[in-house]
Amino acid sequence: MPRTPRSAQPPVRFPDPWLPVLAPARGPSAVAMYLRAHLYGAAVGRSVLDRCISAVDPEDRVRLVPLRAEFEEEIDTASRLLAVLSPLGTPGRRLVRLSAAVTLTALPVGPVVRDPLARLAVLEALRTLVVAKRSMWELLAASWVADGPASAAGRSGGEPDDSSDDDDSDDEPGGPGTGRLLRGLADQARSQEELLERLRRTYGLAVFE
Repeated sequence: MPRTPRSAQPPVRFPDPWLPVLAPARGPSAVAMYLRAHLYGAAVGRSVLDRCISAVDPEDRVRLVPLRAEFEEEIDTASRLLAVLSPLGTPGRRLVRLSAAVTLTALPVGPVVRDPLARLAVLEALRTLVVAKRSMWELLAASWVADGPASAAGRSGGEPDDSSDDDDSDDEPGGPGTGRLLRGLADQARSQEELLERLRRTYGLAVFE
């Protein structure tokens, strides 16, 4: 007995996604996202620095303590530069501190470091963060960001900010001296990296003896 042909089933269609497809970030918005991510990383680095200071010997502690002021200066500079580039402004310090506290829970050491291997771990973690920070400053210094706010306004479609022509703004992030400022911060981070590498090697070799 011949079989009755089946009616063709319509193709299965999945519902259209309700979320819009966002274009990849470019230009000032990409730089703002990049800076915002590094701000959270800087907060983590500042907390890791405190653990390193408490972990090393007194003669090395004297060499690490000045990095606190340098870290604060770098965080303030990144915040001011982000405020120039993004209308959203910078994340609040409380939010940044909370994010840093959550991230620090992943470290296998507490606020007081006594174990020599744990001391080596926090020194290596801090050095890694400083390397990333140096790379950020170098990348920004080599980009259009170093040209100041006029370049940022042109890329975002806004009007150039002529207020940066004042001499007082030369050393401010977003001012005409932005490139010089960024290169100086990159050199500062390189010095931090070299110090941490010496300490990492010294304490690491002591662990392995």
